[in-house]
Amino acid sequence: FVTLWPIKTAVLFDLTIYAAFLGLVATRNVGAAPEDFIGYHLFLVGMVATITTFQQLRLRLEKQAFRDRLEAKSANAKLEEAFGKLKQLDRMKSEFFANISHELRTPLTLIVSPVDAMLNTIEPGPDRDALKVVRRNASRLLRMIDDLLDLAKLEGGGLRLRVEQLDLTVLVEQVVGNAGPAAIAKDIELSFDAQGLPADTFGDAHRLEIVITNLLGNAMKFTPAGGKIDVRVRHEPDGTAVEVADTGPGISKEEQDQIFKRFHQVERSERRHQGGVGIGLALALELAELHGGSLSVESELGKGATFTLFLRRGKEHFDSEVVERRHGQTPEHPGRRTEDRLSEAVHAQDGAAAKAGRRLSVPPTERVLLDRGRVPRILVAEDEDDLRSFIVGLLSKTYTVDAARNGAEALELMKKHRPDLVLTDVMMPEVSGLDLTRTLKQDPSLSNIPVILLTARGENEAALEGFDAGADDFVSKPFHANVLQARMRAHLKMRSLSLQLADQARLASAGTLAAGLAHEVKNPLNAALNAVKVMEQGGSSRVSNEKLMGVVIDSLGRIDGVVSALNAHARPADGEDMVPCNVRTAVESTLNLLDHKLKHGVAVHQAYETAGEVFAPARAFNQVILNLLDNSIRAEPTNIWIELRQTGNLISVAVADDGPGVPADVVHRIFDPFFTTRVEGEGTGLGLHLSRRIAQDCGGELRYEPRPGGGARFVVEIPVMDLAA
Repeated sequence: FVTLWPIKTAVLFDLTIYAAFLGLVATRNVGAAPEDFIGYHLFLVGMVATITTFQQLRLRLEKQAFRDRLEAKSANAKLEEAFGKLKQLDRMKSEFFANISHELRTPLTLIVSPVDAMLNTIEPGPDRDALKVVRRNASRLLRMIDDLLDLAKLEGGGLRLRVEQLDLTVLVEQVVGNAGPAAIAKDIELSFDAQGLPADTFGDAHRLEIVITNLLGNAMKFTPAGGKIDVRVRHEPDGTAVEVADTGPGISKEEQDQIFKRFHQVERSERRHQGGVGIGLALALELAELHGGSLSVESELGKGATFTLFLRRGKEHFDSEVVERRHGQTPEHPGRRTEDRLSEAVHAQDGAAAKAGRRLSVPPTERVLLDRGRVPRILVAEDEDDLRSFIVGLLSKTYTVDAARNGAEALELMKKHRPDLVLTDVMMPEVSGLDLTRTLKQDPSLSNIPVILLTARGENEAALEGFDAGADDFVSKPFHANVLQARMRAHLKMRSLSLQLADQARLASAGTLAAGLAHEVKNPLNAALNAVKVMEQGGSSRVSNEKLMGVVIDSLGRIDGVVSALNAHARPADGEDMVPCNVRTAVESTLNLLDHKLKHGVAVHQAYETAGEVFAPARAFNQVILNLLDNSIRAEPTNIWIELRQTGNLISVAVADDGPGVPADVVHRIFDPFFTTRVEGEGTGLGLHLSRRIAQDCGGELRYEPRPGGGARFVVEIPVMDLAA
C-alpha cells in the first residue's frame, strides 16, 4: 500500500482524511466535548502530517538513489568504454610490434645475406672488420625482433608451448657450452654443476633455452674480467631449480622490484650497463610463468646476483590453452638465438668478435644435375623486389631461375615451365606461399616438386603451418646464403634420385610387360600356327580340320583376351565417368553372373551390413568384384564368404574362401602384372593388378589377408559417396 507520493498526492490524502473525520462526526452526531474534538483533530492532523512527511522523505531518498544509480551506471559504462579502448590500444600495440617485427626481417635479410656472402670472399683487413661489425649488430637487432615477437604473442595469447619430456641437465649444459668461448674471451671463469635429476621435467625446450640464455647473457654482461659465473641445476622436492650466480656489482633492493618489468633497464653499477632495451628478463619471467614455474633474484650491492628458475614436476600443471596440440618437425636449430645473445654479451671483446665473425670455409657451390644432365629449374616467388633480385642473382650462377612477384604469377609460370624446386615467401599478395604450396601438393602432376618456404614469422608457428600445407622445408629470414643453397641441393639431390628411380621403374615395368606379353601371346600363337600348317598340308579329315580350326579360334581368343587385359592395364577406366555405384547391387549381380561356375556343394555365405554407395566407374568397379569372386570360385573351395561393411568413410567388400590360399613365398608378387599361380594358359596375371589400380584410382585400396584356418581373403576398400557433395 505504501507508495511514493508527490506533493499533490499528499495534500489530497490529507484533505480526504480530514473530510472523512468531519463526516463521521456529523453523521453520528457525536456529542463529544469540545476539548475531545480538538484532541482528536490534533491527533488526526499530526498523523496525516507524519505520514506525508515520511512519504516525502522516502520520495526524495528514492529519487536520490535513482540518480545515484544512473550516475553509477553511466560511470560504469564510461569505465567499460575506457577499458575497451585500453584493451584495443594494447592489442594494437601488440599487433604493431608483431607486424613491424615481421616487416623488419625482410630488410634484415638483405643486410645479413649479402654481408655473409662478402665475408666469405674478402681477405682480413679493415673492410672485413667493418663488415663483421655490421653482421654482429644485425644479429643483435634480429635477437631484439625475436624477443618483441615473443612478447607480442604472450600479450595476445598466441604463444604456445610444445610441451615434452626433456633432460634439463643436457639443455642447460648445452647453453653453458655455447657460452664457453665468450667467457674465455672476457676472462670469466664459467662453471657448471648438476645433480642427478629424475626424468620428470616437462616443458618447451626452445622457450626454456631462451630463459636460461637470457640469465646467462645478463650474468656475462655484468661480470667483470677475472670474475666468475656458476650455473647449477638442482633437484627440489616439488621440482627442479636452475641457478645462475655471478660476481658482478649486484642489484639494489629498489632495482630488484623493477628488473622484471618490460623495458626497464637495470643499473647494476655506477655506470649504465651495456645496451639493451629491457626485454630479456621480462620475457624470461613470462616464459617461466607460462610453464607454471617462477623466476626470482637474490642480490646485494657489491656481492653479485643469483637468478633462480624453478620448474614444477610433471605436466599436469600446464594450462591446456597454452599447450601446442599439433606436432611437427623441430623447425630449426634452436641454438641460433643463443649464439646471438651470448655474442652480444661480449661484442666488444676481440676474441669473441673473432669467433662471431670468423671467415667461413665454404666449399665451391656443388652443381646438381638432373636426368640426362639437365640443369635444375628453380621457381622463386617473392613480393619484395630487392630480396627477389638478390635471390635470383645468388641462384642464377648454378640454376635456371624463374621469378614471380606472388603466388598467382608463380602458378602461371608453372604452366610454361615446370620447375624442379619452388622457393617461395609465405606472406604475399593475391596468392600466399601457403596457398601456393597447397595448390601444388593437391595436383598429382605437381605434388612431387619440393617446396621450400621463406618465412619471417615465429619459428614454431611457421614450421607447423608450412608442414601442414605440404611444404618440404623452410628457411627463416634472415638466412645465410650458404645454408639456403645447402638445403636446396639436398632437396634437388632427392629429386634427382626420385627421377632416376621413376625411370628405372618405368623400364622395369616395360620389361615386365614385354616379357609377360611375349610369354602369354607366344604359346597360343604357336598353337594357332601349328594348326594352320597342318591344315595347309591337307589330307586331314573334315572332323580333324574342325578340331584344328577350333584350336586356331581358341588360341586367337586367348591372344585377344591378353590384348584386352593389356589395354585395361594401360587405361583401367579410360572413357568411363565416375558415377554412384551401389556396392550390394554390384556384388549380387556379379554373383548371379557367376552362378553357373559354382560347383555343387559350394556354400556362399553373405553378410551385408551396409547398402551404401561409392563413387567409381561402374564397369571398372564391377570388374573388381568379378575378379575377386572369380578367383575364389577357381580355388575350388567348400565355402565362400562375402562381407560388406562400412567403417568411418570407407566401404569394404571382403571375399574369402577356404581353398588352398596363396603360398607364402609368392604373396609379395600377387599384385604384380602378369604374375599368376594358375596353370599356363588359364590366366593373364593382370586381374589382381588391374583391380588394385582401379581401387586406388577411386581413392581406395585392395589388399590380401591370409585367412585363419586356411584359404585366402581379399578386401577392397573404397571411400563412401558423400551425399552432401
